[in-house]
Amino acid sequence: MNQKHVPDLELCQEFNTLCKEKGIVVPKTLFVWSSQENLVTWKVEYRQFFAVDMRKDIPAPLVSEQGKWLPNERRDKLAFFSGLAINGWFCEVKNYRVMPYERFHVILQEDTEANARQKSINYLIAEGIITTL
Repeated sequence: MNQKHVPDLELCQEFNTLCKEKGIVVPKTLFVWSSQENLVTWKVEYRQFFAVDMRKDIPAPLVSEQGKWLPNERRDKLAFFSGLAINGWFCEVKNYRVMPYERFHVILQEDTEANARQKSINYLIAEGIITTL
């Protein structure tokens, strides 16, 4: 598994914690950070037969899964953009709501696209801007 396609363990742990604190149900992901091997593994149901505690595994969303979770203009009047930066990837989130005090513009940069997107999701959840995935 090429780990550039999923966020780093630390960002996934933060995501998992934020979702629990805010009562957000995390959609199923194809990959998880395994609590036993401390690496990304394919989440398959038969792993339960090998005494792996699935409750301790941390979701490791693919870039495509993150794209489904990030807000878009039609749903939340938010716009999300990502692209290559000088030293990695950037994610830009803009709020286009009419009320001036509700406008914001955030640029988050990380070494991979998966990390930049996860950092954006974590920020939006922490600030209470998105409440469901």
